[in-house]
Amino acid sequence: MEIRQLIETYHSAWTAGDIAGARGCLADDLDFRGSIDTFDKADDFVAALTQFQSMLSRVTMLRRFFDNEGGVLLYDCATATPAGVIRTAEFFTVRDGKITEIRLVFDATELRKLMQP
Repeated sequence: MEIRQLIETYHSAWTAGDIAGARGCLADDLDFRGSIDTFDKADDFVAALTQFQSMLSRVTMLRRFFDNEGGVLLYDCATATPAGVIRTAEFFTVRDGKITEIRLVFDATELRKLMQP
């Protein structure tokens, strides 16, 4: 699968609730670093992704960039929470036909408030 197709397949899968399809795009030893969490295993990341996906009401893609090593997606996540719309930049590295690194950047201020007891 080409890099662009792999990244777009991953993104389309998780935003549609196809978590198994999204997981199939990830290397087992995925290196994920985000504004709230970090993970070194795809299965741990997917558990958190499943939880976030359940709050999601809509994703609006704004920009996509791809090169020979990965890509970047810029999109708005509309959540069914007081956090509202979250502008998100997601940076991907691809090796051997799998996503090996994800860097997820967004303003986590409102989500952190929701996570406090």
